[in-house]
Amino acid sequence: MNHSNSTMPLSRQLRYEKECRQKWKENAAKKQEKIRQYVEKTRTLKKSRDRWRTKAQKSQQQVRFLEQKVYHLELELFHLKQQLASSTTTSSSEDTTPPSDPDDLDEHSPSPFHHRYSLSTISISVKQVILAGHSYQGASTSISIFSSPSSPHSTTIKSWVERLGLYELQRPKEKRDDWIFIADLTLELGQEKAFVIYGIPYQYWSTHVLSQRRALTYTDGQILALEVTTEATGEWIESILHSLSFQIGTPLQIISDHGSNLKKGIQLFQSYHPRLYYTYDVTHAMANLLEKQLFSDDLFPQFLSDCHHCLLQVQQTEFAFASPPPQRSQCRFFNLDPLLHWARTMLSIPLTLLFQLLPHYPTEHISRRFFEKFSWLFPYQKHIQLWSTLLHMTRSIETIVKTQGLNSSSLFLFHKSLSSLDIPPCLFPFKHQLFNYFYTQLSSHPPYPLLATSDILESLFGRYKYFSKRCPLKELRSLLLTIPLSTVNLTPQFIKDALMTVSNADLSQWVNHTFGQSMLSKRKSLFSF
Repeated sequence: MNHSNSTMPLSRQLRYEKECRQKWKENAAKKQEKIRQYVEKTRTLKKSRDRWRTKAQKSQQQVRFLEQKVYHLELELFHLKQQLASSTTTSSSEDTTPPSDPDDLDEHSPSPFHHRYSLSTISISVKQVILAGHSYQGASTSISIFSSPSSPHSTTIKSWVERLGLYELQRPKEKRDDWIFIADLTLELGQEKAFVIYGIPYQYWSTHVLSQRRALTYTDGQILALEVTTEATGEWIESILHSLSFQIGTPLQIISDHGSNLKKGIQLFQSYHPRLYYTYDVTHAMANLLEKQLFSDDLFPQFLSDCHHCLLQVQQTEFAFASPPPQRSQCRFFNLDPLLHWARTMLSIPLTLLFQLLPHYPTEHISRRFFEKFSWLFPYQKHIQLWSTLLHMTRSIETIVKTQGLNSSSLFLFHKSLSSLDIPPCLFPFKHQLFNYFYTQLSSHPPYPLLATSDILESLFGRYKYFSKRCPLKELRSLLLTIPLSTVNLTPQFIKDALMTVSNADLSQWVNHTFGQSMLSKRKSLFSF
């Protein structure tokens, strides 16, 4: 109200102002009362909600307890039925059969909690992927063919495999002071690298592996650590080793190749534990020595190029069965044996054998075509003998160390194996390099044989990459969990414990925390713009 232009008497204006103020007070009091009522109602509802939540949690615990009890009763009933059937069969037959293994469950075995499929179906599905190497879709299809039409979907099998792998990775490991760590890094498309540590107790290795002079199998040890990073520096590797040692004990020995970051990290860790033995993997050591020796001139690279060219020239001809073996794109010095064996065979093969193998061709045609396709080998004949001697020397070391361990007698055994070889003087420097490997690795004078090969971890990486090559983009993702799962005996008890412990939500949380958004998801977002 504009008081300066108003003709209303001043007393009336005052009354009007008082009435307006009184109405505003009344309205404010009403609103305050409503707010007070809402606060009381909210407080009451919160108390009621907390009360019902407590009751629901108690009821859920009771339901879970009863479900577990029912499950164990069903499993006990199932085993009793098996024993009854077995005893009935035994009593009615003259031949005795061994009692049934409780781990051998059929399709009627009970299902884990909140799972549709039986332990048997889950076990068969996972084993088809991990042991047989089937794809998830292939495992689902084979179950639908041989079992029942209602087979698990491929994504369900994938979830089972990854949950079991995560359970094995996160399962507490035994704390002891004789662990042998086998450490290495693997990478795929992208910047991420996975640092994996395979562990086996020295006592188990010496009594069950070394005594039998056999190679390690997947299930002899277990995956102790699997960490993913974009910068695998020596300091980062050292921190992982310290963290793992705090959990399961300081290792007795660490085996790895001499990658710069791995070597630095292990040596930094070794500076805190002087009694730790750091062993250079014999397979990588011999491969590196071979590479330096064979690539010291241009002759061997030319030989490899000629072999590849010969493969392309021969694979669509009548001599396709005699083509050279394909060369590996990586780690080719791990697999030179087939190539040199092929070259020695082709240089010594009699033409009469080719006449027998190709009876529908004239002998003149076979002779002409053979020299046309393989005569390039003859200038390499003397060098192939030298290369074969080099390979034989390195393989002798690998055989001795891998079957009898690395110890003071290894040097004597290697020297004895070389006594039967006619080593030319030009290979004496290489021979001294091989002896130097023993001198370096035995400089710490270990009182007992040591494991000196990381072949088991390389094999696990190979199995993982066999799975990952089916992916649209070969990146490090949840398929890494197949590495720890490959070291497990897939018993029904293990599968049941894993599925009861690790849920799909736990798996998703681990994947998101470890890897973040996938490269395929980023690619789809990019090209859908």
